[in-house]
Amino acid sequence: MTEALRALAEANGIHPGFHDLSGRYLTAAPETLTALLRATGMPVSSESEATEALTALRATEAARHLPAELLLTEGENHALPVACAWTIADENGTELASGGPTEPIPPLPFGYYVLNGEEQGWTEEVFVLVRPASGAPSVADLAGVPRAWGVVGALYGFRSDRNGGLGSYADLAEAAEALAPMGSQFLGINPIHALGWAAVDMLSPYSPTHRGFLSTDHIAVQGLGPTPPADLIDYIAFRKQHRAGLEAAYAAFEGNPDFDAYLAAHPDLSDFAAYEALSEQFGEDSRTWPVHLRKPGPEATKAAGTRARFHAWTQWQAETQTKAAQRRAEAAGMGFGLYLDLAVGSRPGCAESWMNPETVATGVSIGAPPDYLNPEGQSWNLAVHAPKRLTANRYHPLRDMLHRLMSRAGILRIDHALGLLRAYWQPEDGSPGGYVTQPFDALLSVIAIEARRTGCLVIGEDLGLVPAGFRERMNAAGLLSYSVWQYETHDDGTLVPAADLRPHALACFGTHDTPTLRGFWYGTDIRWWQTMGWQSEAETRARLDQRSSQRAGLREMCNIPFDAGPAQIACAIHGALLNGPSVLTALQLDDLLGQVEAQNLPGTIDQHPNWRRRLPVPVAELANAAQIRDTLPQRPESDSTPAAED
Repeated sequence: MTEALRALAEANGIHPGFHDLSGRYLTAAPETLTALLRATGMPVSSESEATEALTALRATEAARHLPAELLLTEGENHALPVACAWTIADENGTELASGGPTEPIPPLPFGYYVLNGEEQGWTEEVFVLVRPASGAPSVADLAGVPRAWGVVGALYGFRSDRNGGLGSYADLAEAAEALAPMGSQFLGINPIHALGWAAVDMLSPYSPTHRGFLSTDHIAVQGLGPTPPADLIDYIAFRKQHRAGLEAAYAAFEGNPDFDAYLAAHPDLSDFAAYEALSEQFGEDSRTWPVHLRKPGPEATKAAGTRARFHAWTQWQAETQTKAAQRRAEAAGMGFGLYLDLAVGSRPGCAESWMNPETVATGVSIGAPPDYLNPEGQSWNLAVHAPKRLTANRYHPLRDMLHRLMSRAGILRIDHALGLLRAYWQPEDGSPGGYVTQPFDALLSVIAIEARRTGCLVIGEDLGLVPAGFRERMNAAGLLSYSVWQYETHDDGTLVPAADLRPHALACFGTHDTPTLRGFWYGTDIRWWQTMGWQSEAETRARLDQRSSQRAGLREMCNIPFDAGPAQIACAIHGALLNGPSVLTALQLDDLLGQVEAQNLPGTIDQHPNWRRRLPVPVAELANAAQIRDTLPQRPESDSTPAAED
């Protein structure tokens, strides 16, 4: 590894190495640095090229008088680092203020601005982000109470007499209306990002084609009939019937001024609709399309033809129905309404990458470093934005996506929030992966700005090895942490008391990636690991022994009798969570309904029925479901008064 290559990599945010789980430092190989540099748009293959690129980069940076970007705080003055005359304009180009060389920038409302600095011989433009003084909205800001609780479930698993096999946006509204009278202040669901019309066999909601658009699978369509009685979803059979219903509804559509207004208000929808139409012709990976169609533009629009209007119409239908679900949830008494989930990324070559070629890193996937289960590291097959490219484009892809998502809900959870600080990139050429620094403070500012604009609470999923200071910086920006009780342990593996969970957080017992409450209690997840061959018989016994200690700790902490049945156990654990210090608590719908198996077993694709499990109770019966009544403590209130222990 040459010094020039190392310096060039570090100048582009690429780490020279990292510590693995055992604490051993792994130095990034030269092929890693060159692969990651290539992904950021800086291909180098020799020492001389690295030296030349580094010299050019340093010369460009030295030539600037003002920083390319400024991060300010609402309500504060700011002196420029270089004396110059300046003007500042809002996003629409309207000049708001100007000043001379000695005058500071006056206090500005939160938002995005462009500053033009000028002095003899030079003129420069600076992108200015003004973060809200109090960060993203709080629980009290939005719900009017200091603490709240709600329910989280899998929309795809909802049963009804009309959805044909997959939970619909109409089912979502009905479920919210059923849960609100119980005191639930939100209804959280799996990501509902667009999966892509061409992806007929895609199951995972965490592997979308574009995170800013909506899944068409959940659009309520007339004439589908009831959910089949089977416990597992047949996506291909469902989509065949559901898409025929969508096509028929569109064929009968005679136009609507509201649809025309929607198209006019969302100009980027035309590109997304064009991608969807082209994917039907050429497949979902735009990297294999004819060269002239590999990016948006007139040629792509022409090739998409009138079929694009159908895909735009389906997005309008999905948007209309999700917003109706949010209105109904709020009208039923939910302070937040819907709680949506933002996936880590989208599939490479799909709509999000195709629409943002200027910011997406090429030839890499987001992933995870080597560990004891995956000695070669993991590739999640998800595209990632290159930090310098995203910054140069003033975060527009992220800003637009966040605004869309936050406008649809009262809460947004950001999956793998650690990726806001650094991301592990796995090169597609087989080279070892490495970490790349992200513009953490700028990203937090964007999130806080969009959250304030839309009135949305934000949760950063911060599980895993959290760097020192990360949570504090995230919380200072107004984002809640994510406290999963079954992961919160002492050094000996026993669970901490619920009273010790983080206050500035959403607390829950488990997630879609963990065992359910009953599965945890009975060690179902441990048996799955043994079945998958991920642990030996001795390791299985050791984990079961540890789980026995965890059960004993829960019995003591939650006052669970030894003869308690599953419902009584769940009720006691839910009561402890609701009486804990966290400002937000989520109860899993699977746990309220006594389910044993988890929705997802990370690390598997076909070996476990991921993303296919249906709920045992139709949404029309949730309000009177005996399982929920037996596992929910008596009417916990979403206020400062703790719920009564069962």
